[in-house]
Amino acid sequence: MELAGLIFAFTLIFILRLKDFDHSLTIIIACLIIGLTSGKSLAIFPGVLLTTVTDLRTWEITAAVAMITLMGYVLKETKMIAGLIENLRGFLPSRVLVTLIPAIFGVLSMPGGAMISAPFNEPEAQRLGLKPEERTFVNIWFRHVWYWASPISPTTFLAVSMAGLALRDFIIVNLLLFIASWGVGFFMTRKFISGIPETRLQPRNYGAVLRGISPIVTALALSLLEVPVWLSVATGIIVAFLVQRTTRQTIWKSLRKGISWQISAAVFATLYFRYMLTSTGSVTLLLQDVIGSGVPLILLLILVPLIIGSISGMPTMGIGIAFPLLLPILPEVNIATVTIMFAGITTGYMASPLHLCLVLTNHYYQSNLGHVFRYLLPATFILYTIALVYHLLRWHLGVGP
Repeated sequence: MELAGLIFAFTLIFILRLKDFDHSLTIIIACLIIGLTSGKSLAIFPGVLLTTVTDLRTWEITAAVAMITLMGYVLKETKMIAGLIENLRGFLPSRVLVTLIPAIFGVLSMPGGAMISAPFNEPEAQRLGLKPEERTFVNIWFRHVWYWASPISPTTFLAVSMAGLALRDFIIVNLLLFIASWGVGFFMTRKFISGIPETRLQPRNYGAVLRGISPIVTALALSLLEVPVWLSVATGIIVAFLVQRTTRQTIWKSLRKGISWQISAAVFATLYFRYMLTSTGSVTLLLQDVIGSGVPLILLLILVPLIIGSISGMPTMGIGIAFPLLLPILPEVNIATVTIMFAGITTGYMASPLHLCLVLTNHYYQSNLGHVFRYLLPATFILYTIALVYHLLRWHLGVGP
C-alpha cells in the first residue's frame, strides 16, 4: 500500500504538471496521498505542518524568494532596468549587448521574464540581423547562466538551503561552470555573432550605469558576505527606491503587487513535501532497495534529476521533488553530489519543451522550435557533460566541501 501510494503520488505530480496544474496544489495533493497510504495515523499531517512552520529555514527561504520576486518588480516599475540597458548602449556594441541584456534580466526572478528581456533585446538582434531561431536561443541561454553564480537565484538558493550547504562555497566551487555557461553560449553563437562590425555608440554616462546597477550589486555583495539573502535583497530594494527617489505611492504599489505570493506558496508547499517524505521514510527505503538490487547510485543521481527537470516545468519544482528523494540516500551530502543533481535538473529544464521561458520567447520571435533545439540541445549536453565530469572528479578525489 505504501509503495503503491508513493508511485501514484509521483505519477500524479508529473501528470498534473504536464497539464500546467497549480504547483502548490499539486504538491499538497501528493502529500495527502503519501500521508494516507503511509500506514501512519492522520496525526502525521499536523505534525509535518508543525515541523515545517517551526523550522527557521522555512521562513528564511520563503522570505528570500518573496524579496527576490519583489526586486524584479521594483526594478521594472521604477524603469531602472530600462535605463541601465539604454545607458549600456553607450559603452558596448550590439554583439556584446545581445548576450548581456538577457543576462541582466536573468539576475532577477520575475514570472515570464523572458517576455520582458526579449523586447529589450530586439533592437540589438535587428542590428545584427539575427534569425528568429538565433534570437530565441540567445534570449534563453544567456538568461540562465546565473544558476551557478548568483546568490539571489531562487533555484540556487533553494537547492543549497535544502542540502544544508554554504551558499558562498557552492558559488565559489561552481564559478568554473558559470564561466563554462558563457563559453558554451559564445561557442554556439560564434557563427552569427562573432565578426559583426561594431555599431555606433551613444554618449557614455558612467553615473547612470552605476546608479542603474547599484541595487543588484548591493544584493549580490551582501549575499556573498553571508548576510541573509532576504535581508540582502531587501537592502537592494531600498537602494533602488532611494536612487530613483521613488514616491510613497509607487513604494506602496510595489509592496502590494511586487511579491509573487504564488511562488512563495509553492516554496512553502515544497518544504512541507520534503518533511512529509522524511516523516514517512518510504522514499528512502524504496531507493535503498533499488540500489540494493544492483542499480548504481550514480545512475540515479544522473537519470532522476534529468527526468524530473525536463518535465517539472520549473526548476524550483524540480528541486522540490528530486532533492527530498535523493538526499537521504547519499553517502555524503557535499557540493559535488548536490551539483550533479542540480545540473541534471537545470539542464533538463533548459532543454525541455515545457520550459516557460522557451515557450514565451519562441512565441514572441515566432521561431521554429525544432530549429531552436539545434542550438539548445547540443549546448545543454555540453554544459551538463562539463558539470558531470568536473564534479565526478571532485567527488572521486574527495576535493573540498
